[in-house]
Amino acid sequence: MTSKHEKQILTAWNANAGPWIRAVEQAAIRAPGTLTTSAVLRVIEDYSPAGGSILDAGCGEGWLVRELTRLGYRSTGIDAVPELIDHARRQGSETFRVLDYEQLQTTGLGRFDLVVNNFALLGNTSTCAFLKALPELLNPSGVCVIQTLHPVAFFHEGEYSDGWKPGTWAGLPGDFGEPAPWYFRTLSGWLNLFTKTGLTLREIREPYTGGQPPQSIIFVVQNTR
Repeated sequence: MTSKHEKQILTAWNANAGPWIRAVEQAAIRAPGTLTTSAVLRVIEDYSPAGGSILDAGCGEGWLVRELTRLGYRSTGIDAVPELIDHARRQGSETFRVLDYEQLQTTGLGRFDLVVNNFALLGNTSTCAFLKALPELLNPSGVCVIQTLHPVAFFHEGEYSDGWKPGTWAGLPGDFGEPAPWYFRTLSGWLNLFTKTGLTLREIREPYTGGQPPQSIIFVVQNTR
């Protein structure tokens, strides 16, 4: 059963898809050359040669799929927000589908050399559903690349524990409405979840330039069997 928080995530993203698209178009987010953008592309290139097949799960407005196509990959994007997918389809000829993570095991998308999830694991049960679907989505030697918010960047004394936290659109231009909540995981929370869902951790990367704590963490996982 979908929880109240999981429903709030979809409600918030459906309501704020327009402002998000406009913010991307103004390069307020997804700007080329930013640390997290460069980092996820570098990991993908390290684990999958150009020409490989890639699924971008939680693709949003489709920027990563378009960039991967430019780099020579065969890319497909899925997202649960119809307005974001409609926008993505208008930008090019790549394949985009409206799907949520609960549907991934039953839709027959096929198998990919690599699955990427870039800042798109916001829930609890939905994240578990995505991870459990990976055996049906990955080729035998394939990997999944997950970039998410770094636990230490959001550490506050007495609050370092897995659980729901309020979201925010702070720092983004535009008329955003109610933000989506998100399920915070400690580092051990992520590692335990990978084990629980039958995945093996291949690598952890922490994009970092000095000064502030790292803002993101990248996990590379694959099927245990």
